Amino acid sequence: MKGLAFAGAITGAAEAGYTEWGKLAGTSAGAITAMALAVGYDAAGLRKIFEELDLSRIADYGFGGEAAIPFNLAEHHGATEGVALHKWIEELIDQAPINQGLADADKVKTFGQLEEKTEAEKLQVIGTDLAHTRMVVFPGDVRFYLDPEGHPIKPEWFPIADAVRISAGFPYFFPPMKLRDGVTKKDGVLVDGGVVSAYPIFLFDTEEPKHPTWGFRLYSGKPPESPPYSEIGGFFWWVEMGEAILDTSMNAFDRFDEKLFGPRTIAIPTGDIETLDFDLTEAEKKELFEFGHQAAKEFFAKDPKGVNLLFGATPTQRT
Repeated sequence: MKGLAFAGAITGAAEAGYTEWGKLAGTSAGAITAMALAVGYDAAGLRKIFEELDLSRIADYGFGGEAAIPFNLAEHHGATEGVALHKWIEELIDQAPINQGLADADKVKTFGQLEEKTEAEKLQVIGTDLAHTRMVVFPGDVRFYLDPEGHPIKPEWFPIADAVRISAGFPYFFPPMKLRDGVTKKDGVLVDGGVVSAYPIFLFDTEEPKHPTWGFRLYSGKPPESPPYSEIGGFFWWVEMGEAILDTSMNAFDRFDEKLFGPRTIAIPTGDIETLDFDLTEAEKKELFEFGHQAAKEFFAKDPKGVNLLFGATPTQRT
């Protein structure tokens, strides 16, 4: 639900002159945002995507509504069926500017097709394989998994929608997806990439960067005087603690991140709005957008140089 903050930040970046993105990467809501930019949506299109999203549609509990949660947990290992989120992502890609006017057979659906129309490694998204305790960077890391015939999956054939659905699959709420590992021959349990890497800006770190890498980093609370607070107690304390652990792993901007990536990071507060808040008011939606918009405006107003502190390098070009 925090994707609207990204839309606001991308709008601020566009106002500063950043309207083309060479390569993109993201995790969770960031994966959806990166995917949308990669297939041609601009800042206005991104805002429209999140503003028009029917939140109740994504929370597909199935027959019986929320009463179906125990059944879904037992049957699907998630509170929802998870089908609606996947279908929504597929629709975003199908209706994307990059696919306008094309017959279905010619539309971009896989990472390979995207690279043919744009450039190599245009998009990367992060997932987590809980069963094999590892981070999975799509599309490259799918080579560790097998197709139905038992052959290693070719990254260029992997559907973009599948990777983004995995990256946005908040554990316990959305069912995990499965891919069979090539070594163990066991199914991986693939969930939200935020469990292992909520901020994958490191994917583009090089010793001699030609272009700046700008990162958009969500964090809970408002700087610096108003940290977020999550109530953990009562009969369902274990559920609340699980949600808090995951939310913290995805939305805590720690001192290491701030020190190492600060010169390239648009840090975006999200107040007390939770990742799985499906009942946002129009005022809250506007607030999220403005959080991102203001953060980006303030960042680019300082004329950042995009210094990569890991290598002590400054990009040779500013755009």
